[in-house]
Amino acid sequence: MNDPMLAAWLNDFPVVDGVRIVAPPSAFETNYRRVRTLERRILTDEQVRQLPNGEGLWNAEEWRIRERGAVRLTNALDKVGQGLRVLEVGCGNGWLSEWIHQAGHVVMGVDAFTEELVQAARVFKGPSFVRADVLSSPLPSALFDVVVFAASFQYFPDPGLTIARCFDLLKPEGEVHIIDTILYRSTAEAHAATQRSKHYYDRIGCPEMAAHYHAHRLSTVQALGKVRILSTPNGMERTLKRFGRPSSPFTHAIIQRQ
Repeated sequence: MNDPMLAAWLNDFPVVDGVRIVAPPSAFETNYRRVRTLERRILTDEQVRQLPNGEGLWNAEEWRIRERGAVRLTNALDKVGQGLRVLEVGCGNGWLSEWIHQAGHVVMGVDAFTEELVQAARVFKGPSFVRADVLSSPLPSALFDVVVFAASFQYFPDPGLTIARCFDLLKPEGEVHIIDTILYRSTAEAHAATQRSKHYYDRIGCPEMAAHYHAHRLSTVQALGKVRILSTPNGMERTLKRFGRPSSPFTHAIIQRQ
């Protein structure tokens, strides 16, 4: 990492298996690991190294959608500048942190799931990987240009509190990007999604995870700051699906202070 300010902050914390330890192990990761294992989402190092190319994986179509989201994200970051400090919240096995790093940015990935963080640190040497809780851990204030939630915003129960915390970590003109996440159009849709999640976790034998998975509305996010929508499910996505290309259910939202 060629960033003295971020490196100085990281040096205050111990390193275990390549991961900076800012927070203790969480109860969440026990349940989360069980779900990830059941869903066959814990990958080999070589599979992680190939992401977002998911050819040969059971969810290859999902990875084709996520690759489009990653391209859109780095194109948006390039319009802001080069060498941005980017915090990825819920970085998991680190593939997107590495993608952003390869685009020319300084990246710190944080997560609560130690096993995948260790894998990320083993596979990818560019970003820094940190075990931390973004809401409660002592992360550096006003240091980052961008905070990214990729398929992770749904694990935070209070969108307002979460975005307010991100604003604490961002520079004044910084941006929060929410990608690879479904933001529902109505309360009824969000409620139905919550019930589907509960039934799903009950069915696979992990009912405790339902308390950690939250369906958020687009209108809730739009009320949290100055919001731009880069992508949302629309007619073009339906056209893609009709021609055999994967259709994305995800919204890409950018949030700044008012």
